[in-house]
Amino acid sequence: MLLPTLSLLLLLLLPLASATPSQYCLFGLPRDEADFCVALSLYHNHSTSAHDVYLSLSVRRPVQPAGNSSLGWTAVGAGPKMAGSLMFVLYGDPEASASAGPTLSVRTVKTGHARPVLITQDDTAGSQLDVRVAHTSWTKTEDESAHVASASAVCYGCSEWPSAEISPESASQPWIWAWNSHQDMKAFAPDQQLDMHSLVDGGYGHFYVDMASATSHHADGFPVLNVTSQHDNANIGTSDRPMTADKSTGLWQKLLSRPLAHLHGFFMMMSFLLLFPLGAVAIRSGSDRSFKHHWAVQATATASALSGAVTAIIMSDRVFGSPHQIAGLAIVCLLPLQALLGWRHHVDFIRIFRRTWISYAHIALGFTILLSGWANVLAGLLLYGLGRFGIALVALLILLEAGGVGAVSYLAARRRALTRGAVQKETKSSAAYFALEDIPESDEEDEGAEERGLMQKREE
Repeated sequence: MLLPTLSLLLLLLLPLASATPSQYCLFGLPRDEADFCVALSLYHNHSTSAHDVYLSLSVRRPVQPAGNSSLGWTAVGAGPKMAGSLMFVLYGDPEASASAGPTLSVRTVKTGHARPVLITQDDTAGSQLDVRVAHTSWTKTEDESAHVASASAVCYGCSEWPSAEISPESASQPWIWAWNSHQDMKAFAPDQQLDMHSLVDGGYGHFYVDMASATSHHADGFPVLNVTSQHDNANIGTSDRPMTADKSTGLWQKLLSRPLAHLHGFFMMMSFLLLFPLGAVAIRSGSDRSFKHHWAVQATATASALSGAVTAIIMSDRVFGSPHQIAGLAIVCLLPLQALLGWRHHVDFIRIFRRTWISYAHIALGFTILLSGWANVLAGLLLYGLGRFGIALVALLILLEAGGVGAVSYLAARRRALTRGAVQKETKSSAAYFALEDIPESDEEDEGAEERGLMQKREE
């Protein structure tokens, strides 16, 4: 009776003791892009009460001509973004020596979107975290068309990493990856700086890991990469998107995971994809209230852009951490100047009923801000990690908006030319009291229509 009971208990405890390693693969070698597989298994360490992470990583690189075999690096990191991520960077030269394996460098980013640096004791202060590289090696594919760099590492006490949450209970733990194909790593020192990865598709990305399913209560060693096909059954317990049964809940969780980033994106896209183009169209509408509509919409757009800038500064450790941030700061600093030029143009026009250099400066700066804002929105979406299809849709929307604003401007100029021609004929035939240069040069100058009418009545 005792033996069957023990057997039943063992069967019940088996799911708790065993787990299937999670594996994520990206096959980009046919397109000359990033090509790697990473597998993870977690073990609850009873002596430290923390969870250890066992990691296996392999990277395929095409065989290069002599002298180019040491180019590039590939990295994976735990966490939703670079800042605070625990990164594993794999690189080396397969032609350097038959016995020398690739290098697996463990790094992190202190703040912002900066270059990864080696982790130090200060990074692990107050925790039991200890990362050790167990094995690295070079091999070749069966057809000898590519080198394969393989590495194994164990992160003891990894769940106590203080800079980014590494949760063994998570069913959708965010990870990041990055890839560089041009930096020469032949004489690369362990603490040398990495060149930036590409900011377009194929240079970096995200994936999500079911950490809970990969967690066991006994150490099974390093997970074995199981790549039987480049298309089928390669990803196990991983996904390119957050894994959840309820898509609406998954979207809500994603929004809450980075609230300031999403709020920043909302403010900036609202300003540059909707309000600023709408304001440019409003002033050229030919309506008697075109100026009032113009300044109301532009004031709202400016307030939205300034709100987006504030959220970006709050969430960023470094204001000048990337070209996107530098460009965004420059654009936002120009907005008060643009508003001042617009106000001065209006004051001068009410007085003299014609444009001045301030008017032309206001128009030129407005189009510069709009075009720069469109470009920086796309740059921000690239940094956020939006996919190729999403970037294409936003770019198409921007092209349509540019065409729409251009068409409205052309029609306004044509209407202005026709109006000037008609008034010129009337002036010659009726000896009007006002000079031809007082005729408005654009629909923007409808703002003085009421004042101009009152003056003409007084002269009569």
